Amino acid sequence: MGEAKRKREAQVGKNWPGGHHFRDTLQLHWLPATPQITAARIEELTGKGVASSTPLVLNAFRAVVGDRTFQVGFCLGDGERFSAVGVAVIDRLTMDESEATLHVVAIRHADVAWDIVMRHLRSFEGKVLLFAFPDSDVYDAGTAEMFYSKQIRVFDPEGKELLPLSAARRREIHAQAAVIQNRPVPPFYATDGLNAEDVPWVFRFTTPAGKVIRVAAWNGRRDYAHEFPEDVLRWVGGARVAIVQVEKPVGVDGRSSLKLTHWLAQEFDAVIHWARDTETFDSILKSFIRLDLDSVAPPELSEDWKPDVTILSARSAPESCN
Repeated sequence: MGEAKRKREAQVGKNWPGGHHFRDTLQLHWLPATPQITAARIEELTGKGVASSTPLVLNAFRAVVGDRTFQVGFCLGDGERFSAVGVAVIDRLTMDESEATLHVVAIRHADVAWDIVMRHLRSFEGKVLLFAFPDSDVYDAGTAEMFYSKQIRVFDPEGKELLPLSAARRREIHAQAAVIQNRPVPPFYATDGLNAEDVPWVFRFTTPAGKVIRVAAWNGRRDYAHEFPEDVLRWVGGARVAIVQVEKPVGVDGRSSLKLTHWLAQEFDAVIHWARDTETFDSILKSFIRLDLDSVAPPELSEDWKPDVTILSARSAPESCN
């Protein structure tokens, strides 16, 4: 083994063990229906009734991923508000985990929806996970493959494994979806009193020199007005952490999150990209996903961990990084 390769492999093992990112087949077990969740219950939660004859099919599951088990659901929503059925999904997920934090992943783009779902299923270490999609097209892109992907086994509420959809049935479903594009989006409702948080977006990043750092993306919502919590620092760890405020989407004026991260990795142990708004945040995520960077869980840190933190603007990076 060459000396450079040996050093790279040793550095990877030292900075981040690969076990956080599960790569074997995972299982989704449909949660059984409960008599508590009815049309009347949805009206109680949202203030608006739904037809009592409407069948309530809740995409709520118990996920088994290696030695981890957690509740996971899929619904329409923007990450802060959810459809009536989505509110019922949350109600079902939290029924057995009433004290747990609900971790929410808002997925806005169909082209990376399935990739985002799989990344979080493989690395999630909490108790309750929810994927929210803005419309039916993105929802379909993020959920359809679970019923024929070789990476997932789905079981019905009685514990019977569902057979994967055939290629012919998949083509039929795609044809049906094409006909009914631009389906109306139902109203979304706030969920008051819910203990909810954004799911951490943490990547493992290796420089050409073999240095391994942790890189996170954080959504500032608008003009950095969304308060930057200390917990985000714990997503990445490291003795020296760079927080870089990014004001424009990736690709605008040649801006590159990859080049910026390479530049910061020369001096820092971890980098957090603090996006000015959701559009910029999404562009950073998509760029890292398309680079096929591993999504990984936050590291274990001691309570007295105190990093040296530097806040920068993307404009303070060299011109070649923007």
